[in-house]
Amino acid sequence: MSLEAARALLRSLQGGLPDRLPAPPNTILGEAFDRQLLESQGRRDGRDIHMFPAHLRKWFDTLSETDVVKLERLMALKAETVTWIEGKNDRELKQLDGVVEFVSSSRTAAKVLMWVCGAAVSFVVGVAAFAKGGYDMLAIFRGGK
Repeated sequence: MSLEAARALLRSLQGGLPDRLPAPPNTILGEAFDRQLLESQGRRDGRDIHMFPAHLRKWFDTLSETDVVKLERLMALKAETVTWIEGKNDRELKQLDGVVEFVSSSRTAAKVLMWVCGAAVSFVVGVAAFAKGGYDMLAIFRGGK
């Protein structure tokens, strides 16, 4: 299901849902009516989804919490981002995945290279300092300075 199809589905659901449940008959009130309605649909878990069509109830049953989080993140995308992605074919999307991996690995390589260069400069400066100190130390022992 594409993102636009999911958005269209949500828009149709929002427009087609009743504001409240139908009024129970006078013989059954409140919770008993709700319980009877759920049991008539074979549901005893207390989830109030009886106002949705059967195909949506089946779809809702397949969704996990992580799926819902992913759907919410997709719904939060900007319209121009969705339009841009819709304009891409499968080959371009696979290449885009490759580009993302390349950029990520390049950043990692740059960080490693930065540490290696820093260590090399520190080593050279340390060697020069120790050489200067050693040269001064030899001068002291030989009676100079």
